[in-house]
Amino acid sequence: MLDTMNLALLAANFGLDYTVRQNVLMAFAILMTIACVAIIVVIMMQKGTNDNVGVISGASDTYYGKNKKRNREGILKKITFALFVFILVCAVICVVIGVVD
Repeated sequence: MLDTMNLALLAANFGLDYTVRQNVLMAFAILMTIACVAIIVVIMMQKGTNDNVGVISGASDTYYGKNKKRNREGILKKITFALFVFILVCAVICVVIGVVD
């Protein structure tokens, strides 16, 4: 696994000029900043859940409880996860490109 990482770093070193690398890093930093603001907004739009209370009262057997993934909260959770993965991938790319100097 470390050999694969070293090969990726060497390929990044020989493949990109310094100014191109800096421009790519700046572009990824801007994309990550926009994604961070978006994830904050999406998280603020979500309602707080009290799953433990629903288990006690038996509210999880309702129509709403069974179709939770198809409504607004399910969609917001999927968007939150997608933005998280996008930020994580951008961060890894920035590390791989930025380490080689």
